[in-house]
Amino acid sequence: MILHLTSTTSADVAAELDSLRDMSGSVALGKVLTLIVIARNNESIEAALDAADGASLSHPCRIIAYLPDRQPDAHEATLSAELRVGGEAGVSEVIILRPEGGAGTDPASLLLPLLLPDTPVVVWWSEDAPTNPAMDPIGQLAQRRITNSIANTNPVPVLKELATNYTPGDTDMSWAGCTLWRGYLAAMLDEPPYEQVESVEVQGSLEHASTYLISAWLRLRLDVPVSITNSEGYGLEKVTMKRASGDLVLHREVGETAALLRRPGRADQRVNLETRTQEHRLIEELQRLDPDVAYGHVLEAFGDGIVDGY
Repeated sequence: MILHLTSTTSADVAAELDSLRDMSGSVALGKVLTLIVIARNNESIEAALDAADGASLSHPCRIIAYLPDRQPDAHEATLSAELRVGGEAGVSEVIILRPEGGAGTDPASLLLPLLLPDTPVVVWWSEDAPTNPAMDPIGQLAQRRITNSIANTNPVPVLKELATNYTPGDTDMSWAGCTLWRGYLAAMLDEPPYEQVESVEVQGSLEHASTYLISAWLRLRLDVPVSITNSEGYGLEKVTMKRASGDLVLHREVGETAALLRRPGRADQRVNLETRTQEHRLIEELQRLDPDVAYGHVLEAFGDGIVDGY
């Protein structure tokens, strides 16, 4: 069920949501968190909501989609809202807020009455993120703040700004995109002959933040030189860890969903390594609401210039 409200207030939205929930027969019980999704415009909000709806199957939540005020100088301040419950919202319930004419000057005041009581708050900027998420008015409401540097084709300055302003609780969707890669690479090193890695080559798109984050992680953990070469594909393509007995290679060719895992003295192996969707990344980020210490260390190391040339 969907309800549209115009010239409304947050208190009225909350009351209408209760009424709409009763009419549709859905319940508020079982919601484990409030997820605030901040999108750029009406076109991008639906793609973000698709990912959030999918993630809510694993993490039932109230989703509040917030569109920043794009007409703050309009002659009249007004708030419109769209409510979705029941079949239109899966196992979640969705509130879309659209302030105009300066109604979004204090976004926290619009959002506070709509947060689920006694549950964590997570904010996800699906495209444009603030340079200091923890100090952002909406970011201050949340225990976990998810940026999305994937949306930026020039990720180096974005990552450096995030590193400068890092606060425990910050994370990024590009980091979740590295998870399977990190798992396979760590497993390869956890097998005989346990030799020291001498250097690492990372091949990936220079327009994708995951390339830089995995490079910083390898440089930080292995304490060896890490070089980056560009790939015309999307995201990571190949990691080569050089050792005296032979190279350890994890290679996913462009367009493939499986990767070649190569270790000296053993038969090549094909492993699943799909490019993760926004939904899968978001599911992972909502699994833990405590600070991601590993991400913090890697981000700060990248900001300190641990990867040569960046």
